[in-house]
Amino acid sequence: MTELQSLLLFTLAILAGAVAGGVLPLVGPKRRSDLLLSFSGGVMLGASFFHMLPEAVEQGGAATLPWALAGFLALYLLERFVLIHICGEPGMNHALATAAVLQPHDHGHPGHVHGDEAGCEVHTLGLAAWVGMSIHTMVDGFALGAANHEAGLGLLVFIAILAHKIPSSFSLSAILRSEGYGRLKALWMNAFFALMVPLGAGVYLLARDLVPMERFTAYALAFSGGTFLHLSLSDILPDLHRRGGSKWRLTGALLAGLALMWALRFIRHGH
Repeated sequence: MTELQSLLLFTLAILAGAVAGGVLPLVGPKRRSDLLLSFSGGVMLGASFFHMLPEAVEQGGAATLPWALAGFLALYLLERFVLIHICGEPGMNHALATAAVLQPHDHGHPGHVHGDEAGCEVHTLGLAAWVGMSIHTMVDGFALGAANHEAGLGLLVFIAILAHKIPSSFSLSAILRSEGYGRLKALWMNAFFALMVPLGAGVYLLARDLVPMERFTAYALAFSGGTFLHLSLSDILPDLHRRGGSKWRLTGALLAGLALMWALRFIRHGH
């Protein structure tokens, strides 16, 4: 089997595994699951601290760490200025929004509804998660393309990426579901997220003779690690903290996600 054929086979298997993992949270009625969100927060936190940042430092040294901050800030700015949209909630929030519009202010003009006044929230988590996780998936594609020069090493990297992509796609679907995305749209977003692996591998094959790919991959790993830190620490976990719920169950789900990613660290990418 040629290098290109094996790379194609690996990427197709990863694509199938990621889509299969992403289907599981979409089974059953569409509803928010704080337990799945807490598990997803643990997966992202563990992926950053147990995988991305250590591998980035191993490949590129401490000079890669500022790229983690760059990733954190990039996703923050993306959420702040690009991905934001105000989403009215059903029930009481909808009633508050309607009342605010119909009741005039002192100046005799219809009320202008702000997100906080209407009881609405700013929802950016689904798109932000998709962007951040897609960046990391493209980096995995770089790693697969680099390792596939050696048949044995390429197989090990394929197994490692497949093992990581299934919980990652599960987490992505859980987040999209909590944000109210329909099943079909969530599946398409999962498929595009998984397609970043063959895209990353293709970019590596095209650019490997033009740029020092090992250092570039290290910077990209640190950058994507920063986006995962933002998703977990700034979006998912604070939202769960504000909403309350069972502290023990949510903490257990968070620790389960962390434990899974800690266990997966024994499957090394080899890049």
